[in-house]
Amino acid sequence: MGKSEIIHERILKWSKSNLRVFPWRITSDPYKILIAEIMLHRTQASQVEEVYKTFVEKYPDFKSICKTGKLKILSELSRLGLKWRAKFLYQLSCTLSQDYNGIIPFDKGKLLALSGVGPYISSAFLCFAYDSPEPILDTNTVRVIGRLFGLKITDSSRRSKKFEDLMKELVNLGNCRLFSLTLIDFADAICKSKNPLCNKCMLNTICDYYSDIIE
Repeated sequence: MGKSEIIHERILKWSKSNLRVFPWRITSDPYKILIAEIMLHRTQASQVEEVYKTFVEKYPDFKSICKTGKLKILSELSRLGLKWRAKFLYQLSCTLSQDYNGIIPFDKGKLLALSGVGPYISSAFLCFAYDSPEPILDTNTVRVIGRLFGLKITDSSRRSKKFEDLMKELVNLGNCRLFSLTLIDFADAICKSKNPLCNKCMLNTICDYYSDIIE
């Protein structure tokens, strides 16, 4: 069994007892998943949860967002501290409501053409809504991948082809959605940015970072 296969197997095993539960993780509704990913972008899940629950109850579809108006949506999302998202979410909602009959396109090119949808959000949406094997590269997953494979981690690592290829290799082993969600939680609980719990990590025997620090 290769290194990627071992990582994939152990991360999925870790998920059985450690995967966090959030409302956007227990739905299969593409609308709710996309709304969550837009809200979660560069924002912690704990900050998003209450705003998200209130928002999707009040606005059950893209048409209701568009009909409400930009200023009201701006007010609804101001608590997240990133007001620029309200503008993009409003524009996206009107486009999807008017041009796509409220249905989010599955095609990645069309997703990327939508207001406020970049490479990360498009990949996360396809992975979490459809279990499509898309590489999820954010600060957390890049940190885990970089440490495991002994790669230098920089601000541009999320756009690195090397990191992308390694993540693709992992998600192509199957169960992209569960694997990616668990990797995010694993980074938060074990492979922390500061003071990682290497001694408790089930991957330390194959981790280049751990190998270096114990030498």
